[in-house]
Order: sequence, then structure tokens, then C-alpha cells
Amino acid sequence: MLAVMPFGVFVEIDGQPDALGLMEITTLPRGSELPAIGVYLDGVVVDHAAHNWQVRLRPAEVEAGG
Repeated sequence: MLAVMPFGVFVEIDGQPDALGLMEITTLPRGSELPAIGVYLDGVVVDHAAHNWQVRLRPAEVEAGG
């Protein structure tokens, strides 16, 4: 993870050094805290912008119903 912001967290994406991921706070389970910088996250891509390599993510466990 690169940075924690009030609206979510910016993350690096393994194997894609030019891509920047954003996991918005609204995708995290209710009552959970934002992850700390340096923590590895499992995420699912929900949207992307090919022209600037931006990727929107949601936590994998939320996608799976966790």
C-alpha cells in the first residue's frame, strides 16, 4: 500500500509497476479500519482507465461475500 487518504487507500499492483490502484473506503466492510501502509491486500478489479493505468479495486473477501 502506498498511501492512506480519508476516501480510501492507494495501492501498488503486483506485476504492474505503471498501474495505480484505489480501494475506496466505501468498498471496505462497515466498521473496519483502513489498512496500514505496507500491508498486502487481496483485491478484485471493478473498473479501470486504460489511458492512465488507474484501477479501482474492492477487497477480495467482500467480493466473495465475506
